[in-house]
Amino acid sequence: MNPQTESVSLEGVMKDIFFRKEDFLIGSIQTKEGSIVKIKGNLYGVEKNEDIVVKGKWETHATYGMQVAVEAWERPIPQTREQVIAFLSSPLVKGCGTKKAIQIVDALGENAIDIISREGIPALTGIKGIGKKRSKKIVESVRSTFEAQKIISELLVYGITATMAIKAHKRFGSNTVAILHENPYRLMEVDKIGFLKADEIARKMGIMPTSGFRIDACLEFVLNERCYKAGHCYIKEEELIQKALLVLNHHAQDHEVVTIEELEQSIFHLDGERIIIEDGCVYPKQLHQYEERLARKLSILRGSRGGEAMSFLDKKIQMHQRKNGMILANNQREAVKQLFFKQMLVLTGGPGTGKTTVVKTMLDVFESIYPKSNIALVAPTGRASRKLAEVTGVEATTIHRLIGWRPGEIPEFNKDNKLPVDLLIIDEVSMVGINLMHKLLDAVKNDTKVLFVGDIDQLPSVSPGNVLSDLMQAGIPTVRLTEVFRQVQESQIVTNAHRINKGQSLSIDPKKSDFYFIEQENPKKIAQLITSSVHRFMQLGYELSDILVLSPMKKGHCGTLALNHRLRERINPPSVGKNEWKVGERLFREGDKVLQTENDRNKDVYNGDMGIVKFIEKRRNKDSSEMIETMTVDFGGRLVEYEREELKQLQLGYAITIHKSQGGEAPVVILPVTTQHYIMLARNLYYTGLTRAKERAVFIGTYKAMDIAIRNNTIAKRNSRLAERIVAFNQKSDRYKKTGKL
Repeated sequence: MNPQTESVSLEGVMKDIFFRKEDFLIGSIQTKEGSIVKIKGNLYGVEKNEDIVVKGKWETHATYGMQVAVEAWERPIPQTREQVIAFLSSPLVKGCGTKKAIQIVDALGENAIDIISREGIPALTGIKGIGKKRSKKIVESVRSTFEAQKIISELLVYGITATMAIKAHKRFGSNTVAILHENPYRLMEVDKIGFLKADEIARKMGIMPTSGFRIDACLEFVLNERCYKAGHCYIKEEELIQKALLVLNHHAQDHEVVTIEELEQSIFHLDGERIIIEDGCVYPKQLHQYEERLARKLSILRGSRGGEAMSFLDKKIQMHQRKNGMILANNQREAVKQLFFKQMLVLTGGPGTGKTTVVKTMLDVFESIYPKSNIALVAPTGRASRKLAEVTGVEATTIHRLIGWRPGEIPEFNKDNKLPVDLLIIDEVSMVGINLMHKLLDAVKNDTKVLFVGDIDQLPSVSPGNVLSDLMQAGIPTVRLTEVFRQVQESQIVTNAHRINKGQSLSIDPKKSDFYFIEQENPKKIAQLITSSVHRFMQLGYELSDILVLSPMKKGHCGTLALNHRLRERINPPSVGKNEWKVGERLFREGDKVLQTENDRNKDVYNGDMGIVKFIEKRRNKDSSEMIETMTVDFGGRLVEYEREELKQLQLGYAITIHKSQGGEAPVVILPVTTQHYIMLARNLYYTGLTRAKERAVFIGTYKAMDIAIRNNTIAKRNSRLAERIVAFNQKSDRYKKTGKL
C-alpha cells in the first residue's frame, strides 16, 4: 500500500484503542476485508464497535506497523431500523436507552434521525415516556453529534484539534466555521486557547501578519496576560506596545513587520470598546469598571453614617471580659470601640496578636447592643469560611455563596437587590481580588457596617488588585494589632513567623517539637525527605487530611507536580480492588487526596476545598436509563459526587502551592526550602506558608535558601489606582457637603 490519500471504510473499533496525547488516538481497526491495521488521528467521540468512514494516508510506524494517518472521518447517518436503534441507545445520545429508542423508531420509522434533526422537540412530542426535558437532551445529542462532526472535519486541516472544535462549536454554534474563517482569533474566546495557538491557525487560514484582527488580538492577549497573571489592574501604554511588538514581530519577515503606528491605531480603535486608557494607563475594560465602582461604593459607605456615641460601650466590653474570663489589651479594646464609631474598619495583624479574640468580642458586644441585627461572616474560600466559623462559633460562608454568584452570571444579591445585613465581617481580605470585592460591596446597603479582617503581610490575592493594602493607603480607619501575647510566645511557629516578617533568621530550639529544620541540599533528596516525613507523621497518628505539603512552585523535584506523584506512590499506591479513573493525562485513585480548583455552588464545594476520594464506581443514573461513572469525594465528612466531565474541577492535593493554601490551616505543614526555587524565594511567601501550621512545621532544605527568602522583601508592586480613586471620591464628597458643588 502506497502512502497516498485514499478513502478506506473501516468498521468495528477494537478494544485496544488508547489515547497517547490529547485527541490523538491509536488503536486497532478491523477492516471489512478482515485484516487488522492501525489507525492514528483525531477521532473525537468514536465509540467501541461503531461504524465510521475514515479518509487518510497509509504509513508504516516502527512500533505500531501499518497505520492510517487520519485527515478526516465521518459517522454515516444510520439508515436501517437496527442501526437507528443502536445509535439512539448508544452513549452518544443522552437520555435515551434501548427501550426509548425502540419507541422512537416505532413512531418515526427508519428516518428517525433525519426527522429529529429537522423538526427538533416536536418530533418526539406524544411518544410515551418522553417528556420535554428528555426530548431536549435527545435532540441536542443527535444534532450536536452530526453537526459537530462536520465542523471538526472542516477545521482539522487548519490544525484545530477535535477538542478545540467541540469547544468552538459550543461557543459559536452552527456558524462556527464561517466565524473562524472570518476571524480565527475569536478562538481566544474558547477556554485554554491563547494567542500563540490562534496565531498559528490564522497563518494556515491565510490571515495576513499585519491584519487588524491579529494586532487587536495580540494587544488584548498581552494586556490580559500582564493583568490577570501578575495581578495588575492596568499596565502602562508604552509597556503594552513594546511587549506586543515583541510577540507580533518575533518571526516576521520585512514585509510582515507590524509598526508602532499600527499598534497605536489599534489601541485607539479598541479604547472604550474592550480596553480603557486613562492617563497613559491601559486597563482591560472590566477591571477599570471594577476599580471605579468599588472606589465609589467605598466612598459612599464612608459617608453614609457616623459613629454612635455610646457611654455604655466600656460596660459592654467589661461584661464580655467577665463572661469569658479574659482581659483585652488596650489596642484590642480600641479596635472593638472603633467598630461602633466608624462605618468601615480594617483590622490587621500577624499570628498570635489576637485578631480572632477581637472579632469574637465585636460579635458579642454588637449582638448585645443590637439583638435584632443581621450579621454576616464571610471569607473568600470554603476552607477559610469554615475556619472563621470554628474560631468565632458563628456561622460563616463564602463570599460567592452569600451573594449567590456563579461566574458568568449576575449575583442574586447585587446593586438592585441588597443583602439584608447590618454588620458584614470579611475575613482573609488579603486574598480578595478587586472583582470579588466589588461584587460583594455592590450588594451591601449603604448603612451596613463593614469590618475588613486580614494580615497585610501575607501574599496578595491571586486575581488582580491589592485591595487590603489599597484600603489602608486610602485612609480607611485601621487598627493594626502588634503585640504577641504571652500564651503564644512559646510557639516556635508564631515566633519564627514574626522573625521572618522582620527579616530575622530562624530561631529553632531543638528541645521543642513544634518546628524542625532538616538540612539537605540535593532537591531530589529533599523530595524524598518530604515523602518520608508525611509517612512518619501518619504513623504518629495524623490523618492525611491533617498534613499540608506546600511548595512555592509547580515544577522541579520539589514542585507540586513531582511531589504529588511521589507522595501518592508512597501513601496510596495502586492495589487490587482499588479503583482508578484516568481522564486525559490525569489519574484519580480511591484514597487520593484532592483539591477543588473551582467554585461549584450546586455541589457546595469551593476553590481551595480539600478532600479524599472514597469511591469510584459505575452505576445506573437516577432514572435507570443509562450507566454512569461517578467518583465520590469526602470533604470533611460530606460526600460529594462527580461525573467524568466534572473532574476538571479537581487536581491531586497531596502537595499544593503556597498561594493555594491561603485561608486554610492544618496541624502539620511541610515546606521545601531550596535554591532550585530561587525566583520564588521571598519573605511573604514563606511567612504565609508557615502561618498555615497549627501544631508542627517542618522546613526541609538549606539555610542558605532560607536566608535568601528572608532577605528578599521585594514585593512585586501591583498596578492599582483604587487607593487614589477612593481619596478622589472622598474629596468630591467632602467638597459637596461644604459647598453644594462637585
